[in-house]
Amino acid sequence: MARILLVDDDPDQLEIRKRIVEAAGHEVRTAATKSEAFEKFLGCRLVIMDLHLPELSDGLELIHAVTGSARVIVLSGDDAPAGVQVDEFLLKPCPSRRLLDAVSRLCR
Repeated sequence: MARILLVDDDPDQLEIRKRIVEAAGHEVRTAATKSEAFEKFLGCRLVIMDLHLPELSDGLELIHAVTGSARVIVLSGDDAPAGVQVDEFLLKPCPSRRLLDAVSRLCR
């Protein structure tokens, strides 16, 4: 299966999503900050991330940096800012099945 990077500054959400994605058979790396995500990104096919890390600018910088190298799923409690181009934008709370469907589709 795919190597996936999960990025969220909420440790509880990070752990829950990690367990869900691992149970679907994927290798998961986790990061709580933009800089930690940059360190762990190499070799990941997909990035699942919160948009605010804790600042919106951190999330936008991460999206810009990984675009073209990996697919991106954003999970956010807010609507997508104008001009943000990602493969999937999911509003929180997001059902696990919907997240896993997006992961499956983007990791084919």
